[in-house]
Amino acid sequence: MSVTDGSLLPKPGRGLAVAGGLVAAAAILLGVASALGWLDNDHQPAPGTTGPATSTSPAALMWRLLIAVAVVCALATVFGRLAKLIGQPAVVGEIIAGLVLGPSLLATLAPRLFDAIIPTEVLPNLNLLAQAGLAIFMFTVGAEFGRGKLGRDRGAIAGASLAIMAVPFALGVLAALPLYSTLAGPAAGRLPFVIFVGTALAITAFPVLARIVQDFELVGTRLGSLAMLCAAVADVLAWCALAIVLAMIKSPDITTSLVALTLTVLVGALAVFVLKPAARLLADRYAGHVPSAILVLAVLALIFGLAAATDAIGVHAIFGGFLAGLVLPKDNPAVARVAGQLSGLNQAILVPVFFASIGLKTDVNAAGSHPEVFAAGALLLVVAVAGKFLGATPVALTGGLPIRSAIGSAY
Repeated sequence: MSVTDGSLLPKPGRGLAVAGGLVAAAAILLGVASALGWLDNDHQPAPGTTGPATSTSPAALMWRLLIAVAVVCALATVFGRLAKLIGQPAVVGEIIAGLVLGPSLLATLAPRLFDAIIPTEVLPNLNLLAQAGLAIFMFTVGAEFGRGKLGRDRGAIAGASLAIMAVPFALGVLAALPLYSTLAGPAAGRLPFVIFVGTALAITAFPVLARIVQDFELVGTRLGSLAMLCAAVADVLAWCALAIVLAMIKSPDITTSLVALTLTVLVGALAVFVLKPAARLLADRYAGHVPSAILVLAVLALIFGLAAATDAIGVHAIFGGFLAGLVLPKDNPAVARVAGQLSGLNQAILVPVFFASIGLKTDVNAAGSHPEVFAAGALLLVVAVAGKFLGATPVALTGGLPIRSAIGSAY
């Protein structure tokens, strides 16, 4: 099923039932694996041999990875549905599922159970799947976004993008000044620290925004397209600002950051003006005559190739996936069919894994013994919300959007 037909779960009752079944199946798999000794940490050497235990076999590693993916997907599905029941996007529940599974809760309360579900040797592979899912998801977003026609609004979009970054950035810099002595590390100067905080408040969680746009069925609408495009432009600028901060910490030379900004523009231009017409030509000539497997490989090569390119120049790989969606000619039936198949599998498995992995990497307990961290976090949260509101809403109102949409454009 394509994600363009509205709700991600048209039949929520069945979805919850399947999620419950997956949880039960995962528990059974864990029990079987434990009974077979696959979860034992200590491996006895074979008779007649000495030395350290051998590493986990590929079969056992794949088995453990399957268990981890099943549990993460099931819990993410349940929490995502619960989030929607209280009026929140599913992505919020998926992130909370990761918090529940990760060091914030399960790994602290039941470390043995956490190690059984997500052992250390599985984490790199789980993260790899999450990153692959993110790239394919942003490809889907780019493909949907590419159908919009906002060319005549380029000037307004550029101005709005700068505003929604500049206002929270400035407020973040001011808010960071009294926090320097408390939060900054010994290696951070005052200027890099306040620029880093300002950038953190200015940046948009682009994949989260894209998922919210999908969850609230704003794909293809003017508000959804405007929010996505402004966020994309602002985030590229924010990543370049972050590169400047890192350069300032390591050395006073910002040449690396300027090179990254230049290369970002060049890669974007190459994708739009060279790859896009080339992909159109190749798709029209050959897409209907080659096996589906070849098309799948070609689409994946485009996605991961552009993701690797943007990652290599210092801008996040998500923009490479997004560019791939803009480049691909989805109005070609054969290409659209392959893209839809990739999107369906990705939405069902890899996307929940990615958003849950955000929570898996977050340890809320780490700040438990430092109340000043919570106080600083609360202050920065208020400043971040106010900055986005003050940066986006006035531009949207004066640009002609109704007040409800103008307020929504801030978030």
